Amino acid sequence: MKESKQEVIQLLELPNEPGLGGVRVLLFDAMKLPSHLTFEVGKLLSPPELRKSAKYRFTKDRIVYLTGRGMLRKLGSEMLKIPAEELIIKEGRYGKPYLEGFEKRLPFNLSNSGNMISIAFEFTEKEIGLDIEVIDKSFNYWEIAGNYFSKRECDMVYSHRDFYRFWTMKEALLKVTGVGLIDDINKVDLSGKMNRVAASDERLLPFKDKAFTLYTFDNEQVVFTIAVAGAQHSEHFVGNRANSNNLTVRHVYFY
Repeated sequence: MKESKQEVIQLLELPNEPGLGGVRVLLFDAMKLPSHLTFEVGKLLSPPELRKSAKYRFTKDRIVYLTGRGMLRKLGSEMLKIPAEELIIKEGRYGKPYLEGFEKRLPFNLSNSGNMISIAFEFTEKEIGLDIEVIDKSFNYWEIAGNYFSKRECDMVYSHRDFYRFWTMKEALLKVTGVGLIDDINKVDLSGKMNRVAASDERLLPFKDKAFTLYTFDNEQVVFTIAVAGAQHSEHFVGNRANSNNLTVRHVYFY
């Protein structure tokens, strides 16, 4: 995962994978944005968004929300050639956001962890999910892993990075479907090279017989996974990490 240390806002250079050909990912630290830019994008929010931002107790959380939504509006406006204030961001049945009237033309997903915000756009009209996690080496992950991972997944967790890889894969997969976290997430077993996942939760039933591809990247600071609809051909060994760019590719089939 290549990135520029000098730039506050990074357009990540993704591997040359067919499934990522239409994906663009932006990454930035909300607390390091210039104040004038934070103010500029904050003005783009709708009245309901501004009211929601005011409910955050801590300033940092408020800034993360404001800059994430504001940057989404700014970029969406530039891509669609529509004033940012005219974009209507709605949420699906389980909370997945979308741009009303442009659901197919410009699918996107947004994720944040700590101060870090990532926004992914998909320009070939495939559904997309994204999850980013800042690696917290003081975090005691074993209790979480025991409750939310399958036994086979737990057997493959040897470090914080391993934990966050599995966590972001599950989050991104459930975000691309739009269902969000489910009660029996430990049954979504992503430990294999070719993963067949039972649509045991009723929210997953519409995705029976459908496939998704997960691309997981990591470095010493962050781990993130991009999930795209469809079984995409991979140039890397599925399920194995590529040493050149810390990429893991997994295919998931719901049945």
